[in-house]
Amino acid sequence: MTILKINRWPSILVFLLAGCTATTFAFVSINLFSQSMASLEFLSKFGGEAVRHGVLWQLIELVIWGLLSLSCWVLFKICEHELVDRYTVWATK
Repeated sequence: MTILKINRWPSILVFLLAGCTATTFAFVSINLFSQSMASLEFLSKFGGEAVRHGVLWQLIELVIWGLLSLSCWVLFKICEHELVDRYTVWATK
């Protein structure tokens, strides 16, 4: 798929994609942290009652948020590597 070949994209678009994924990674990570702390507090306070009220569903949501956060980080690192490679080629000319 040519849309995924970011080495053909203009540098500014790769830079913007890296910025968007870094921002999304930050927001998702903060949400992941606050949601997991709230879940742990709820679970420790109510125990078995918390399980009946949907803590297992929240665990699934946390896994999904974690996967989204990880994918944003990986996409950012791909963009970063592409930009560093382009700079290296430019600098050696």
